[in-house]
Amino acid sequence: MLYTIFQVCCLFLFIAMGIFTFSALMHSVEVDQPGTPFSSIPDAWWWAAVSISTVGYGDVVPISYLGRCVAFGCISFGIILNGMPISILFNKFSDYYAKLKEQEYTFSNTERTFQLRKRLRRKCDSCFEPPLEDSDDEIHYRPGGRQANQE
Repeated sequence: MLYTIFQVCCLFLFIAMGIFTFSALMHSVEVDQPGTPFSSIPDAWWWAAVSISTVGYGDVVPISYLGRCVAFGCISFGIILNGMPISILFNKFSDYYAKLKEQEYTFSNTERTFQLRKRLRRKCDSCFEPPLEDSDDEIHYRPGGRQANQE
């Protein structure tokens, strides 16, 4: 559990670092362009957050070719980051599934051992019980402990 929390915290740290890095890059590249929507760092933060999350509203777009290259890098970074939670979920599911299979295997072995002991106990008990049928030429044990010879 603690390892999963660590992985999720690392994911959020990467997202925050990406937003701050790409917004600073975009602002520094686009600040001198006339008519740019990146007039302040918070505007660039908004663009970077929308681009990294791959939502892409389209309300803020770069104007210069260098800005578009930075945008391509930001969007690519976001696509890569979106794959991380899938791997975290897959790893946790695989661990849980392996534990479940191990429990099933342990339970089935315990159940088989129990059934084997139960059958063995029945077999052993039947060896020491008197036969149920009466035959005329055998010696039978009576419940009182006396032997009677049937003729």
